[in-house]
Amino acid sequence: MATGSVLSINMAFQQPKTLPGAIDPLYDSASSTDLYIPIVQMHCNPAQSFRLAFSVLVVTTSIVALPLHMNSTAALLGRRGHSTTSNHSLPVGANGTTTPTDNQTPLSALFPVPSLSNWTTCTGAPDARPLSDATLRPFKIESGMTHTYMQMAGKSAMEANYPVGSYIPSKKPLGGFSFYAPGPEDVDLTTAAEATFGYSILFPAGFNFVMGGKLPGIYGGDDATTAVSCSGGRRDTSCFSARLIWRTNGAGEIYTYIPDPSATTGTGNYTANKQLCVKPNECNDTYGASIARGAFTFATGAWTTLSQRVKLNTVGQPDGELELFVDGKSVISAKGLIIRDSAEGRIRGLQMQTFFGGSTKEWASPTDQKVYFADFSVAITSKL
Repeated sequence: MATGSVLSINMAFQQPKTLPGAIDPLYDSASSTDLYIPIVQMHCNPAQSFRLAFSVLVVTTSIVALPLHMNSTAALLGRRGHSTTSNHSLPVGANGTTTPTDNQTPLSALFPVPSLSNWTTCTGAPDARPLSDATLRPFKIESGMTHTYMQMAGKSAMEANYPVGSYIPSKKPLGGFSFYAPGPEDVDLTTAAEATFGYSILFPAGFNFVMGGKLPGIYGGDDATTAVSCSGGRRDTSCFSARLIWRTNGAGEIYTYIPDPSATTGTGNYTANKQLCVKPNECNDTYGASIARGAFTFATGAWTTLSQRVKLNTVGQPDGELELFVDGKSVISAKGLIIRDSAEGRIRGLQMQTFFGGSTKEWASPTDQKVYFADFSVAITSKL
């Protein structure tokens, strides 16, 4: 492993950072009865708007009710780091569909790092954008593939349909969706040295993961045309992509195309990326590299909130970083990477892709299945 390279799988989850302006939790470290911890935290849930919450602070044998100030969103937390709100289980209806009973998404899970500028489609969030083509500005839409906007239990969501037998966009029947999206013009990702991309995902109860499939992530490159080239076995030192993948039984990972450590084009010095060929990572000579496969598992029948952080390396230096937060907790962190090899290398937008595969029919969906995406959120956390 190259000097300065660091890969960590954070199995012991960290507490998410509090959003600016939120009230920090009260906690008495000397008390063994920390049953209730008050916090005001912004959520993507209109049902939480203007709710007056009360917290109970237990100190020895005294119980004191502490009213929290009126806020656009207020949540009452129970034992440290655990919500007292209803769980996220999804009952299965008579028609086999699932409906979430709790659609809260803390904004801190979508924006785990303080930002300079941002946007979100998180329903009920301040200044939320509509989930629409006008917001995402999609281009290079795969022919025959659709992305359907709909409502899922109060969330503005995007539905992905995977017909039986579907896998990869080049094979029929077509399943999922595939396009690129720069997002709103007023949050220009090409100015970012570091950015985050968050969203919530719902795999319905009983979802069959088979061998795996792709999920959206961040992409970039030296120019708008070259940037969309790094996927599907196409590798280049002038572009990069960092999507997510589900594997068998819902095992999760970051799936990235960054300069191959043996590449000779460009600067010709990408040896720092050899760390992506060391377990629990996997790399090969054709396709992308898997980072920390199995570091977390996707739930079924519940919303999972993901946020990916990409930090570009200083040109010529192995100091790029990739990190993934799941429900506000850092679960994968890879440092010491070469993500770009020139100053023209920029974050360009969102690679909005999901499909089963894998390049062979063994990866295909065995039945007609659906997955739902919501709360798309992007932040610039530092600038070039």
